[in-house]
Amino acid sequence: MNDERPALSPAFRIASIAILAAVTTVLTRVVQIPTVARGYINLGDVAIVFTALTFGPFSAALSGGLGTALADLLSGPFAFWAPISLVVHGLQGLVVGVIAAARPTNIVVRIIAGVAGMAIVAGGYFVAGGFITGWGPSLVDVPANILQGGVGVVLGILLAIAVARAYPPVRQWKW
Repeated sequence: MNDERPALSPAFRIASIAILAAVTTVLTRVVQIPTVARGYINLGDVAIVFTALTFGPFSAALSGGLGTALADLLSGPFAFWAPISLVVHGLQGLVVGVIAAARPTNIVVRIIAGVAGMAIVAGGYFVAGGFITGWGPSLVDVPANILQGGVGVVLGILLAIAVARAYPPVRQWKW
């Protein structure tokens, strides 16, 4: 078996990231449950975890950050969170992808990667929210961010497994 992966063109990478960012935006916008500190719970983490596990850390960082930031901009009252979402979810995608790359098919490593991503999201929004809305409301939002992250980890892992089984060549598209 040949271990060399086919080279992916820059156009393919750009198109993939654009599509994944759009999917992240849609999943972030489909369900928006408001939280105490003026944020909202959404399904965007599903797309970020899926992308990190399937396409790698750089795709997840770009599509996750851009997709959630765009969703915030399109959400009217949440637009001021866009720069924070760009950084927090971009970092989430990067870290999940880097950790999972150590042993890409090991479910325990995937779960650890997802939990690290959850910690980044909960911690990032706690700190940002503390400065924006106050430390009390921001602390109250931590469980909501952990819930959102947990759902994202479980569904993102399941989706990554299902896609890899249904279309094995996708395993070669990491960068």
